[in-house]
Amino acid sequence: MGVYQRLGIQPVINARGMNTMASGSLMPQPVLDAIAEAATAFVDMEELNRKAGEHIAQLIGVEAAHVTSGSAGGLLLSAAAVIAGNDPQAIVQLPDTTGLKDGIVIEKCRRIRYDQALRTAGGRIIEVGDDNGCTPEQMEAGIDGNTAAIMYIVSPYLGDNGVTVEQAIDIAHRNGLPIIVDGASTLPPVSHLTRWTALGADLVIYSGGKGIRGPQGSGLLLGRKDLIRAAAANGAPNGAIGRPCKVTKEDIVGLVAALELFIEEDWTIEWNKHVEEAQLIVGALDGLEGVSAVIDEDHSVWTTPTILVSLDKTKTGLTPDEIVERLRTGNPPILTRAFQGKVLVDPHNLRGDEAEIVARRLREECSKIAVPVTA
Repeated sequence: MGVYQRLGIQPVINARGMNTMASGSLMPQPVLDAIAEAATAFVDMEELNRKAGEHIAQLIGVEAAHVTSGSAGGLLLSAAAVIAGNDPQAIVQLPDTTGLKDGIVIEKCRRIRYDQALRTAGGRIIEVGDDNGCTPEQMEAGIDGNTAAIMYIVSPYLGDNGVTVEQAIDIAHRNGLPIIVDGASTLPPVSHLTRWTALGADLVIYSGGKGIRGPQGSGLLLGRKDLIRAAAANGAPNGAIGRPCKVTKEDIVGLVAALELFIEEDWTIEWNKHVEEAQLIVGALDGLEGVSAVIDEDHSVWTTPTILVSLDKTKTGLTPDEIVERLRTGNPPILTRAFQGKVLVDPHNLRGDEAEIVARRLREECSKIAVPVTA
């Protein structure tokens, strides 16, 4: 029996995308080999953290880098860095921020459940704007004498309703504040590794276990050298607020290996492969009354061509949540998700003939019309 079977777990087809709920992505063999080698020796963790960060920074072409425990660990360490800096007294004081600037300005429309990590470090969230958007004037009005930073969550689904990242960077720097950009799920393309630092962002957060295809528990923090040093001082192996966000030697070495592969890969080839898979899946729904599907190939929004399936409930009696649940509990189990009133199918992690299986199962479930027959 395999390791999952021994635990009574059935592996799934991941058509949900590279996200934590679907266990991230799969690591290439060279990454697995690097992890296995890293597990065969002891190292000084402070030295490994520092040397790995220096290597990553040189590899990508940024000022400094630090490996974190996922993007949520990056959020926590970023908050600690802008609040406590390198001050030993302030570091041990967190999450108590008495006497420290602790306000973190964030657009209300960009709030995500994971920004709790900012508050874990002692950050005080200052919401600006409302659920529908924010203006530059509203963002600037949220800044006061106790503000430590501006937080910008990359959320392209907002369209023009929110403050642009360029505007947020300008506002932060005109007010003498650092700006943290959360680009956790924006890779690939490779160019996004330097997109926000090139614009002037002071810290940028990425997940290591999604598009980079490193260990699922890893993340990446890039940016200003002084803030990266502060983030490291507030994290493991030190006895600080970030101690629970420990990154193992295996994860650090694995992420380095994954990044080396990631920056060399031709992502156009992979994108085109996923376009073909998406076309196959969409084509399987042809002719179903009340069911339509489109492929969204907007590179600025998606890391892969993404299928959005619409259901006319008056004709089918079906909802996106019902289809998602039927696929999850079917045979084989397939993970998708409901998104803005549609079924979202992301082919990024499909392997072998899985696109054909997803196409067949999706058609089967969308064919089960649930509208009552009237006399």
